[in-house]
Amino acid sequence: MTISRLISLPALAGSCVLALLGANVQAAAPAPATDAEILAMMKARVDIDKKGSGMVVGLIDAGGSRVISYGAVSIGGAPAGADSVYEIGSITKVFTATLLSDMALRGDVKLDDPIGAWLPAGVKTPQFKGKPITLRELSAQLSGLPSIPANLAPANPGNPFADYTVPQLYAALGTYAPTRASGEVYGYSNYGVGLLGHILTLRAGSDFETLVRQRIGKPLGMDSTAITLGVAMKKRLATGYGMPGKAAQNWDMPALAGMGALRSSTTDLLKFVGANAGLVPSPLYPAMQATHKPQHPLGKQPGEFIGLGWHILDKFGSHIVWHNGGTAGYRTFIGFDPDTRRGVVLMSNSHSGSDDIARRALNRAFPLTMYSPPPALLDALAHRGYEQIGAVYHDLRAADPQFKLEEVFVNQWAYELLMQGKLKDSLALFKFNATLYPASSNVFDSLGEAYEKNGRPDDAIASYRRALARDPQAKNAQDSLARLNAPQQAK
Repeated sequence: MTISRLISLPALAGSCVLALLGANVQAAAPAPATDAEILAMMKARVDIDKKGSGMVVGLIDAGGSRVISYGAVSIGGAPAGADSVYEIGSITKVFTATLLSDMALRGDVKLDDPIGAWLPAGVKTPQFKGKPITLRELSAQLSGLPSIPANLAPANPGNPFADYTVPQLYAALGTYAPTRASGEVYGYSNYGVGLLGHILTLRAGSDFETLVRQRIGKPLGMDSTAITLGVAMKKRLATGYGMPGKAAQNWDMPALAGMGALRSSTTDLLKFVGANAGLVPSPLYPAMQATHKPQHPLGKQPGEFIGLGWHILDKFGSHIVWHNGGTAGYRTFIGFDPDTRRGVVLMSNSHSGSDDIARRALNRAFPLTMYSPPPALLDALAHRGYEQIGAVYHDLRAADPQFKLEEVFVNQWAYELLMQGKLKDSLALFKFNATLYPASSNVFDSLGEAYEKNGRPDDAIASYRRALARDPQAKNAQDSLARLNAPQQAK
């Protein structure tokens, strides 16, 4: 499989809100966001929300694959593209799950083998009332092991797993005392999948990187997926950023490689996603299919499950099999819908994820996360005035019913305007938030502050009282009423 085309679209004036306000969202079959809409979201996330210096989205369906890219691999660096290399973090876990499934089909292991069956003699393994942890439970996040081993004490917090050793891994396992049987409750454990990767290397007699390269990379033609980067891949490695503009250290995890050590490119991950979705013929497909089967619900939320490695989400008419990844300076996502036979890869060099963009690339009914007021909204308010925000919001929701302004986001936005001295605009936002979330004590408490700043003490008092009516323990409202010499209840 090759990338059929690299899309270079002109920068849109739109934003993380779908700027094409005339487009109607269909409630029927899942419809993906268009390429232009995806690019608009990427542009807003990089330029406005300051999430990294660039982003790459790969798409694959029955018609082939394509890549949309925006920005650069580093500030002032080369353009980001299909072959740019990123740390993929926990996406490594589905590679580990694929290895497990493949080895089970080969007869090398059984999914329900206890972990002690393949660890060296003398390594103490935890049990609860005689029940051991199994390989399946490690992969399906049902082991009960903590997310991070208890004895992790990095010499360099910027690269926290670099000096963690196999003897330490065994020591942490030996001192862990479970409080319930494994297999009962979903609980995400990086440590557990790192242990699984280690066990598979012991069984295969090979290191994790070699296993991935020989059993997954070679059959799929993936030549840019590795842990140790050669000269060519190093040149294509995007710089990861923690806080905006601040480069983060790359992560190394030799003892726990199976939990998150891989680096890869969009080109390679499209091959992997395509094979999982059945779009790219592969001898690995039976092993991959087995990893997609639900093993356990994630919790009480309907439509959320865990497979082997993969998470599964049934929502908005989609059945999405997915995993994301994150290290200090990278956030990535892969997923596919076996029903619509669409897949997506998203790579970014930011500490903050963009899973929402990836999900919309599969089904635009999924909502978008707001980090900054989108330009489409700001432009409309600039023309119509902040007093008209209710009407503007109604228009945007009519164009995209999944567009939603959250209470905390609006509150923060309004406070920013307040600090900038834009008192009337800020007050309009606080009032609007109170109409959106009339049951919230906090919105009325904030509205009271805005009324005070606008020289309207009587309205401020009334708003603080509304805050207290919703939460009698709202301390700021109590203090504000005392400061204004007003009783907490109107006489």
